[in-house]
Amino acid sequence: MLPRLPLDDRTFESILQEARRSIPQRLPEWTDENTHDPGVTFLELFSWLSEMQQFYLSRVPERNLRKFLDLLGVSPREASSAEAEVSFGNVRESVVLPRGTKLLAEDQLFETLDRVRLLPLAIDRIVTRTEREASDRSASNTGGNVAFYAFGREAAADSRLYIAFDREPVVGEIISLHIRLAEDSNRTADIAGGKPEGVIPSARVAWKAYGWEEKHGVSWLPLRLLEDDTLHLTYSGRITFEITAPLRPVIVHPAGDRPRYWISCTLEESGYELPPRIDRLLLNTVRARQQDTKSEQALFDSNGMPGFSIEDDSFLARYGKLRVQVRESDGRWREWREIPNFDAGNADAQSTCYTVERHSGSNGPVTVRFGDGVLGTIPPQGKGNIRRIHYSEEFTSLCYIGRSNGLPYQKFQLYDLPCKWSNGLLLQVGVPEGDGGRLLWEDWEPVRDFDRSGPLDRHYVYNPSTGELKFGNDENGAIPASHEDLNLCVMSCVLGGGERGNIKPHLLNSWIQPELDELQLTADNAGYGVGGAEGESLEDCLERAQKEWQTPYCAVTNDDYVRIAKSTPGLKVARVHVIPHYAPGRGKSAPGAVTVVVVPKGLNDTPMPSPGFLATVAKHLDDRRLVTTEVHVIAPEYVQVTVHAVVVVEPHFMEEGHRIVAALNRLISPLDKPDGIQGWPFGRTVHKGDIYSAISRIKGIAYVQDLWLDAEGKSIRKSAGGDILLPDSGIIFSGDHRIELISRTQL
Repeated sequence: MLPRLPLDDRTFESILQEARRSIPQRLPEWTDENTHDPGVTFLELFSWLSEMQQFYLSRVPERNLRKFLDLLGVSPREASSAEAEVSFGNVRESVVLPRGTKLLAEDQLFETLDRVRLLPLAIDRIVTRTEREASDRSASNTGGNVAFYAFGREAAADSRLYIAFDREPVVGEIISLHIRLAEDSNRTADIAGGKPEGVIPSARVAWKAYGWEEKHGVSWLPLRLLEDDTLHLTYSGRITFEITAPLRPVIVHPAGDRPRYWISCTLEESGYELPPRIDRLLLNTVRARQQDTKSEQALFDSNGMPGFSIEDDSFLARYGKLRVQVRESDGRWREWREIPNFDAGNADAQSTCYTVERHSGSNGPVTVRFGDGVLGTIPPQGKGNIRRIHYSEEFTSLCYIGRSNGLPYQKFQLYDLPCKWSNGLLLQVGVPEGDGGRLLWEDWEPVRDFDRSGPLDRHYVYNPSTGELKFGNDENGAIPASHEDLNLCVMSCVLGGGERGNIKPHLLNSWIQPELDELQLTADNAGYGVGGAEGESLEDCLERAQKEWQTPYCAVTNDDYVRIAKSTPGLKVARVHVIPHYAPGRGKSAPGAVTVVVVPKGLNDTPMPSPGFLATVAKHLDDRRLVTTEVHVIAPEYVQVTVHAVVVVEPHFMEEGHRIVAALNRLISPLDKPDGIQGWPFGRTVHKGDIYSAISRIKGIAYVQDLWLDAEGKSIRKSAGGDILLPDSGIIFSGDHRIELISRTQL
């Protein structure tokens, strides 16, 4: 019996019952629902037909499902690698760690994503200063798990964050400071460096150092900022600056035991919706990804001059093996050979060769130098026509995956290279040069399938889940040239990915290369490794696609505007209200205009969006609005409502007036509460009856003897009955309610 594929899990009985339940709604005049009724017979017939149709739809094979998804632009997600921040310690002298430096967390291999220069520098003190107080936060940074506000809870303008170093930085040193915010500690995108695009910062900060300059003397001088990955301390990230003037020691209160070398971050323009709360400040830190690069390639431009050289610095460049290729006029690549030096015995004018120059102790970039036209050929001038391929020692026996027989539909199983990404393998095919000559190498491109491939397209398909590599049939995809020897070579290969890379803190601490272990450096990841995931199954992809199809992309209805505004990348939006046919300054006589009121998440009851916040939401909506729609994004108009009430209560309730105030605060609130209580609707009139009802529901209340409302804010009016009339963008918050209690026995 063939297994059943439940594309739709509804049975005949469930379909029939669903249809019968809809009869009272759709056809209320249909009263006879017994079996003898002809209408019920038709329902049974169509329910049976529906079940049969579901069965045949469920017989769609996996290949067809993938094709259907491809037509819709959807494909199963491949595995992803976890990333973590790794910090290095015990730095006794300046050391450069190349990109791709390998570290081990138990059995998981990680590689650094950037080249990093480790400096014998440490953070000695951290001080925060506001208008009210100055605090030493050094213990919070070193102890961990205790976050602190960089500019205080209010984040007022001119608040400062001071950072002191344990020694004087040298002029010309480039220092990278990693800042991890507490709000971003569990956000994968921020740790991975994937900041949302198009976000306009809500505040502006300035970085300075206390130093000496001939023009200004000893004072706080602006730092030369090379990179601000934090967007003015809005997200976690890296800040890189260069020391351009000699620093001078100074005492900063309350770290007044001795002078230190300080830099400062001054909040020049306030506006944070959520003030930055720092979890850790780290030096000598770099991001690392759970992966194992077996082979990598890099392209370089040639200037066609004698003695031309190229430099590259990566882990495999320093400690791996090297191949150099030069592009021929027909686009193919010729392999050049390495020689120890250029002399008459090793090279002549026709020799396609190069030499390799390494720094002493493998601490620096590796240089490849070419000939001068007399001793060694000069590579022709061109853009990206020189390729360096670096690979590990063990990859030498794995890079050649087979030979082509020149037939269509060739398949190869890569048992020894379990790559989890379709583009994690880059392939070259060797083509003989003439009869029995050396191989020239052609670059082949990975594709998802051969549906869009022509007979001349050098494409291949790699399936990460099965490890199978396939070529075309000379109609959809070219056939690799045949050869007697191995001529299919993997040029680039990256392994890794999966959930196991989501490591715990303090596990990333072992070196792979003995030369790095000899430096006696320490490594540690203060946070978790996040972002690792297995490849998505076809069933999960179908479920995700169905949810995406049900979610409109364009903003048409009010609900669309609310949903899209709340999902603005990089922002935390608490509430959204849409006012159709309204434009600021024109009122409700603006056909085609839509005004969106946004409330950010904040620390107080009346959070206000900054101009940058509003501009970011407006840009996000502008990309999704209808062409004929005019969109405006504005801040809410807060109205403070104060309740004055005389309440008659039971005698035992005379000391429980705070319960009435608490109930009013829950009712008169602009924000949603964690217990499921929704905030006050935008523009809704505050009726005295609502207040009467909220107070009367409290246990111990006899009745409300008298009640009146006061309001403070723009564009508010009071009705003849004492109700508060709000503007369309208005929202209320509680004032200082005044409640007078009278015992029932006193009347």
